[in-house]
Amino acid sequence: MRLFTLTMLAMFFSFASFAIGPISPSSGGLCIGSCLYLSADSTSGLGGSWSCSPTSVATIGGTTIGSLCGVSAGVVTVTYTNSAGTSYGTYTVSPVPSPITGGPTSFCVGSTATFMDATPGGVWSTTAYTGYATVGAATGIATGVTPGMFYLHYTVGGCAYTTMDTVLGTTGHFIGGPSTVCVGSTITLVDSTGSSGGAWSSSSPAIATVSTAGVVTGVAAGTATISLAITSVCGTTYSTHVVTVTTGSIGSISGPAAITVGGTGLFSCSPAGGTWSSTPTSVATIDAAGTATGVSVGAAVISYTAISCGSPLTTTTTVSVNALDGISGHVNFGSAAYYGNVKVWLITYNPSTFDLQASDSMTYYCMGTSVYYQFTGLASDSFRIKASVGDSSFLGGGTTGYIPTYHNSTFYWHDANVVYHTAGTSDINKDINMLTGTATSGPGFIAGNVLTGANRGTSGSTPVVNLHIVAKSNTTGNVVQMAYTDATGHYTLSSLPYDSYTVFPDSLNYTTMPYTAITLSSGSPSTSAATFMQHTISMSITPYTERANSVNTQVASVSVYPNPTSGKLNLFWNETATEKATIAISDITGREIYSNTITMTEGSGVTAVDLSSFTNGMYIITVKSASINYNNKIEIQH
Repeated sequence: MRLFTLTMLAMFFSFASFAIGPISPSSGGLCIGSCLYLSADSTSGLGGSWSCSPTSVATIGGTTIGSLCGVSAGVVTVTYTNSAGTSYGTYTVSPVPSPITGGPTSFCVGSTATFMDATPGGVWSTTAYTGYATVGAATGIATGVTPGMFYLHYTVGGCAYTTMDTVLGTTGHFIGGPSTVCVGSTITLVDSTGSSGGAWSSSSPAIATVSTAGVVTGVAAGTATISLAITSVCGTTYSTHVVTVTTGSIGSISGPAAITVGGTGLFSCSPAGGTWSSTPTSVATIDAAGTATGVSVGAAVISYTAISCGSPLTTTTTVSVNALDGISGHVNFGSAAYYGNVKVWLITYNPSTFDLQASDSMTYYCMGTSVYYQFTGLASDSFRIKASVGDSSFLGGGTTGYIPTYHNSTFYWHDANVVYHTAGTSDINKDINMLTGTATSGPGFIAGNVLTGANRGTSGSTPVVNLHIVAKSNTTGNVVQMAYTDATGHYTLSSLPYDSYTVFPDSLNYTTMPYTAITLSSGSPSTSAATFMQHTISMSITPYTERANSVNTQVASVSVYPNPTSGKLNLFWNETATEKATIAISDITGREIYSNTITMTEGSGVTAVDLSSFTNGMYIITVKSASINYNNKIEIQH
């Protein structure tokens, strides 16, 4: 009994799961010639079939979806049947109104067209994306609103007859092309619509004429209005374009009103591609790019000549060239253009106090192969000029790039050209030709320390921090590496090939002497004893050979600078003990013309020798003490 009950329940639920649902929609209407899509809600998953009656009113096809299409006016019953059962639906097929008659196939914006339909009782309407036309719902009178195509509908009992019509408008357009033309030359104007039709005309044929293809010919100087008329069934539209006829023109020159002797100024003018000239060139010159350079005090006429309308036209301006009260020149980068900041220092040196320092500095932005600098209002003094770039890797201790350079082309202040300036006068063309470093690669290195010794020969204990150290190859003369002392006063120059080097500190506040002839070879690839002493009394930095921190093994030496000299000669010494020394200077015949005895104290020191009364030429200097026998040639150039 239990088994029978479970079986009957299973059969009951099985039958229930195959119950058929209603047709959707189960009723409604459609028009003759249109179709209505029906669906049957069957969850059985069983296939079914569609049928309708009478088929003279409508037909149906399809499987899961039924497509019921109206044939004639009347009522039709639709049946959907599968193994789960049958569902029904009832639908009314209505007639479509008669075809729309009357009215044109197109009409213009703002005008009307009357449409008709033989079926009474209907309603008129239009559809379009942007409302091209409106129509009276009861009258069938349509009004054009915007050019375009629209649908016109006549609806009776939910069924509509639809036709398409067009609203026309005048053609919107504009003229494109040049606005100027030379006398005797032509330009071509075009219609923005791309149409080759339309009527071209000129308001002033005596100034400019226009062909039927829009080709404008300049006749005489002036302006003319060129018109294009385009006519359509809905009317004529016009577009205009003003053309200026010219015999040629050139702009005004822009640039400074004054420059200094040796200074530069940039001039510009339009149209581009012209040529520059200056008169007289003894006062100012100007290059092809429009950069004028002052040559002497006076006024110069700057001219610019360019071709316009086939003829050369010239415009001029006047530039005053004034005397420079100071020092000026260019920082030159050779053939390679440099773009970036350039700092220029004006450096003084006092041989009495051994004070070497920057008295002024200026920063300029370079945009080519050179940049002009100037210092004005200077007192009478002797100056050295130094420049460096703002983005060189050498400044950060790298191995390539532009290095700090003195006038006119040296990296060491001893060798720099000295400018002996008199207040109120001009010292121009004091150029600085920037030097570049040479990257190195090798197994050697040079290291050392810079310590403060207070003008004594002892090693001292206070480090000199962030001092600039430079290494030069004695073979090529090129700077190959630069470094800065660290917090302990230590520096290292690495990756050096075997060669002979000069190492020197670069400081604006101390006179400095180089460490010469440091030779690196396979037998001696490095040295860590290239040490310098900073003497705070004599304001000098000198080489110091330190072995086991003992001063007694230091080598005594003498050097002189600057050489050539204008009359003031500095004698620099390094002594192992305090002793007397004799200084003698002879001319090239061997005749002694100067003699003096000095005391050279232990350690480093310097003394000045006044040779300003000597005539220009070559001389021999001799310095002798118990430990020193020094001979060298010196040159005097006033």
